[in-house]
Amino acid sequence: METVRCFVDCLADFGDLLSAKVIRNGTEVFLSTGASDVLVFNGQEKRVKTVLHFCSSVKSFALSNDRCRLYALCENDGLYCIPVALESSSHSLSAKCHIPALSTVSKDSTVIKDGKVQSFIVVEGILVTVSMQESFWTFELYELPDCSEGAMVYQRRAGFQVQVVAARIPQKHMADTVDSKSIAPALACIYPSSDNTPNGQAHLGHPLLEPLLFRLLFGVDTSLVHSPVILCGLPDGRLFFFPLLLPMLTSSRGEQKPQIKMLYSLEQPVTFIGTSVTGEKGPQYLVVIGQRGRILIAMANQEGSDGKAADCSFIEHTVQGPVECACVDGERLYYSTSANLLALSLINTSASPSSPLTRPKRPAVFSQSAVCLSVCRVAALAEPCITPAGSVELLALSLSGKLLQVTLPQASDKESLSRLVSSQVGQRVNDLMGGIGNIWERASSMKHQLQLKNNTLRCLNHVFNVCHLILNCHKNDQEVCERKPPISCRGVANWSTLLQKDSLILTCILENLSDCALHQGWTLCIEVYSSRSHIADGSSTTYSFALKKVDCGEKLEVNLPLDIDGEVFLPVKINCYLVYSLHSLFHPEELGHLSVVSDIPISQLLRDNGCISLALNTLTLDWLDCLRIAEPNSYADVPKQLTTWESTHKFLSSKQTRTQLQSMSKAGPHAVVVRISSELLRTGLSLPGCSTAVLCISVLKWLVFRTSETGDYKPIQNPVVCALGPGRHEARLLTKEVLSGINSKGDLSVVEVQVESFSVEALCGLHHAVLRRVQALLKEAPVTHGGPVSLRGQHLTEAVQHAESLYKDLQDSRTPDTFGGVMKIRKTSELFQLYLQLRENPLVII
Repeated sequence: METVRCFVDCLADFGDLLSAKVIRNGTEVFLSTGASDVLVFNGQEKRVKTVLHFCSSVKSFALSNDRCRLYALCENDGLYCIPVALESSSHSLSAKCHIPALSTVSKDSTVIKDGKVQSFIVVEGILVTVSMQESFWTFELYELPDCSEGAMVYQRRAGFQVQVVAARIPQKHMADTVDSKSIAPALACIYPSSDNTPNGQAHLGHPLLEPLLFRLLFGVDTSLVHSPVILCGLPDGRLFFFPLLLPMLTSSRGEQKPQIKMLYSLEQPVTFIGTSVTGEKGPQYLVVIGQRGRILIAMANQEGSDGKAADCSFIEHTVQGPVECACVDGERLYYSTSANLLALSLINTSASPSSPLTRPKRPAVFSQSAVCLSVCRVAALAEPCITPAGSVELLALSLSGKLLQVTLPQASDKESLSRLVSSQVGQRVNDLMGGIGNIWERASSMKHQLQLKNNTLRCLNHVFNVCHLILNCHKNDQEVCERKPPISCRGVANWSTLLQKDSLILTCILENLSDCALHQGWTLCIEVYSSRSHIADGSSTTYSFALKKVDCGEKLEVNLPLDIDGEVFLPVKINCYLVYSLHSLFHPEELGHLSVVSDIPISQLLRDNGCISLALNTLTLDWLDCLRIAEPNSYADVPKQLTTWESTHKFLSSKQTRTQLQSMSKAGPHAVVVRISSELLRTGLSLPGCSTAVLCISVLKWLVFRTSETGDYKPIQNPVVCALGPGRHEARLLTKEVLSGINSKGDLSVVEVQVESFSVEALCGLHHAVLRRVQALLKEAPVTHGGPVSLRGQHLTEAVQHAESLYKDLQDSRTPDTFGGVMKIRKTSELFQLYLQLRENPLVII
């Protein structure tokens, strides 16, 4: 690709753009940056003269034929019309101070209140709008009011519709192509050239076309009345046209509508429509450019000597896309891709200069390649103009917000580029430095984006490694039992006293023994299920702790309360999770970029799968975990604060059961006994061959501290433990080894675990906790005996019969009141004794 160095002058810098449009109006330039402002820039003073502020973002704007009014299409608001002569002549004080005059455009200036309008054009006192209504492209024609009479009502003359067709997008363009419905249609007005119009010059700012090609393309009737033709390139690639000055056709319903026909299908969104190559009677080519680089050239074929009539040819050519914007002068086509600004010659340069320029049989665009003009990232182009020196001057607006004046070298300059005068050397150096700066800016931006993506991939890989470690441990249950999990969470209950008020605090310890550090983005979630009876099933309280960084081998301790309204309801089930939010993978810059380029916010995209949740441990805290160990003492020194019935009444009240208060006789502490085989305990607790005293102390340590190691536990040095439970309920646990006659071959060594307390609530809670420990022992450490134990059938029969008789007495001793919901007790002391006898089960766990 040939490269030409142009003279580039930066007139102003407006910052990064969302979209861009620029129109030249003499010495003034109207431009928009995708925001809600239209800037009026003075080219001679090189400053912004006026800022027109609209209520919403400006999608497109255009000047009227007399250049006295500005039409602006705003998003979701419709079409505005304001005078520009008043804006240019006022604000003299601001002009002297070089401060841009701010003019706010009110909604009273709206002339077409239709938020679905996507494109418009003003021609011959007629306003043409294009909008999408459901599955139709709707064309509306309005008659412009006479401003001299003060009327501002736009009367609708006609309207018609074209069926929407889904655009066919090649597979290779699927990744970088947006929805075709979001692309605005391209509108242009073509006039036939005549003897009154100079060759190659536009009529009222609209392009011309030679009469022969105009007649061949748009019909004889249109050519005879010299009617301008509106061409519309839809996003699906279809090119439609209809004349403005022909009589309207009458439909079967009596409606007036213009003649609309399809001229061609480019099969890609249309970016630009214009005419080029000046001949004896006007421009000879109709040029249409597609977004992905397809160029359509329509040209006329003269009547041949063989008697064939004149016709027109449609020739296609493809250049490298995407094409952001384009414009034409008499001989060249200028278009901008996302990287460079290029020029493509449309005339046959091999023709003799002395010979008159005739219609070429084939456009030179097929025999020549585009020339790079060394200008980067151009987003909008104004119509080219010719300088007094004869050079072509382009006005461009780049994506970085720079308003550039690009002057192309003449043919003589291009041939003698190596011989530069001293006055041009500095300008050329500035141009080269500007190009280097643009390339460095693009490279830095790409490097920064690449670094953000690499960081995101690194974080995602780290998250997958943590997930693999935890999920792999859950798959292999036996291995998890043999070795400690790489990432685990354990809990310890502690009592805290503040202002004579006791509070139960759970301390959760997150331990990271893996090779992966837990960085920011991970959250430790602890879900607490209480056994409180009046809480609905499935309700829980979740505590979340955001992690900053937990390195390999480090621990993290968090504390949370377990009491509800000053009361503790045991047992408590605790589920520990590690949660990672996928929002943490994105840098704040990337989240902002995704919110701009996507219609759907990132929060909605991650609504269903926004987090990764990994279960760590499930803990259960019962009465044994919440005891406060005290020095052993006899129950003769324990004050009898509650009677038997008072304890029962309090226990039933905590379970939301209403009872009728009756007097009860005082009694001593209540007790329950659990009998466990000594052989089972020695094998399950890994205490082979230990003595009776060591076994009894180890069983107490295992019950209270969940371990049976014979370390230095100062609170437990005897087979008796005195402790305080929740609510300061006093209790005592004691163990002793006895002989049981359940074995028919001889006495069986049994360890009795006895629980004593004046509180029925504490007695039941501790009994349930002891049974849970025994069940866990039977699951985790199954015992294999040398042979089955020979049980005494008579002993088992008597135990079962005794339990059945107690249960029957219990059923007979109470009659529920079905109307009041109150339990009436005939003999409260007998009922309570029955409950205690049921808990004293003579059977042995072996």
